[in-house]
Amino acid sequence: MEVSKKTAVLEISNDSAKFAIGYAIGGQAVLIYKTERPIKGLLKNGFISDPKGLLDIIKEFAHIEDEGALLKINAQNLSIIVPPLGLQIYQNTKVTNVVSPQSLIDQIDITNLNSLLMKDPIPNGNVIVDIIPDSFDLDNGKSFANPPLGERSNSIAIHAKIHTLPGSLVHDYRTVVEAAGFRVKDLSVAPYCACQLLASDKAMPENYLLLDMGARLTTLTMIGATAPYSSLFFPKGGDDLTEAIANSMGLSFVEAENIKQDYGFENRVTKFENPVAVSVDSLGKKNKFYQKSLNAVIENYFEDFNAHLLNAIGKILSRQPANQILQTMPIVAIGGGSSLRGLSELIAPSIPGRKFLPYVPLTVGVRDPRYVNILGLMIAESHYRGTLEENYHGVSSLSRERQ
Repeated sequence: MEVSKKTAVLEISNDSAKFAIGYAIGGQAVLIYKTERPIKGLLKNGFISDPKGLLDIIKEFAHIEDEGALLKINAQNLSIIVPPLGLQIYQNTKVTNVVSPQSLIDQIDITNLNSLLMKDPIPNGNVIVDIIPDSFDLDNGKSFANPPLGERSNSIAIHAKIHTLPGSLVHDYRTVVEAAGFRVKDLSVAPYCACQLLASDKAMPENYLLLDMGARLTTLTMIGATAPYSSLFFPKGGDDLTEAIANSMGLSFVEAENIKQDYGFENRVTKFENPVAVSVDSLGKKNKFYQKSLNAVIENYFEDFNAHLLNAIGKILSRQPANQILQTMPIVAIGGGSSLRGLSELIAPSIPGRKFLPYVPLTVGVRDPRYVNILGLMIAESHYRGTLEENYHGVSSLSRERQ
C-alpha cells in the first residue's frame, strides 16, 4: 500500500489559522498532528487585512512542542490552502516533442509541458496557482494519469485544468507565510482540496455543489467528476448568525456561540422546557430565552442565507451548458457552519429536487468538517500535480521527535 511523505499544511480562514501535519496511505488521509490559533479581525471576507498580526501568529507554527503528546515538531516547508475568491479554472492542452534521442520520456519533457502551460496569458489579472493534469497522452494512443516516465513516444501531450486566482490575493498569502520564515511548497484552492477528500469516500457523489460554510464567508463550487469547475462566494457565515443571537438575547458573542453549538435549531415540542439563555438588561431585569426564541432567530437568519444560496446556485449553473444533471445535483456542506444542529431542516425546503448532505470526515481523530480541506490536501499531495513548485513535490522538511 502506497504511503506518501509527510506534509505540513496551513489553512487561513476568517476565524482561525489551522496547522496540521499528515500523510496519505492507500489514498486515505492520516493526521499526525493539528493545532489552530484564533485570528478574528485579521482577515476581511477572505482577504488579509492585518498582515503583521497574522505574521506573528503563523510564526508560532514553525516550532511546536506538545508535552502532552510527547511531540516536538519543526516545519520549514508549508503547503497553503487559499480561498477560491475570484477562482477561474481553464482547460488547456499542450504537446511537446520528446527530447531523448531514444524517444524515452524523461522529467525534462514534463517540465517542458508545464512551461508551455504557464506561458499562455491569464485574463483578469489572475495568476496560475496550480496545474492539475487530467491525462498524459502518447503518440501510440496510450494515456496515463501520472507522468509516463520511461515510456517510448516521439511526442507527449498533457490535458490539464489550470487553477488561477487574483494576483494580489496570491501575493498576500505567499508574502505573509514567507515572512514568517517558511518556504511555500505550493498553493491549492480550498474546493480542490475538499473534493480530493470527498473522492476518497466512495459513499459520496462524483457530481455535486460544494457548500463551504465558514465564519464570515460562504463559497459554492460546482464539482464535476470529482473536480472543481466553477466557484463563487457571498459574505455571510456562522459568525453572523452568532451575532444575531447575541443581539437578540443580550448576550456576549462567546455566550451566543456556545448556545448556537449546544442547542442549534430544534422544532420538537416538549411538555417541560428549560431556558437556553438568561440575560440581564440595563434595568437589572432577568430575561429568559427558550428554544422557541432561538429557533426564531435562526429561521430569520436562514431566510436571508437561503436567498443568497439560491442566487449563487442560479449564477453558477448559468455558467454551464444546459444539462438535466445540473438541476438535481446534491449539495454537500462542509465548514464550521455545516455542523449546526437542524441545518438540513433549515436549508432542504429551499432547494427542492436536491439532496442536502452535511459531510463529516471519517478520518480518525479529526471528525470535524472544518478540517475537510486540510485532509483533502494531504491526499492531493500523494498524487502527481503539475504544480509550480514541482521541485519540492512530496518534500516537507520537518522533524517529529518523541521526547
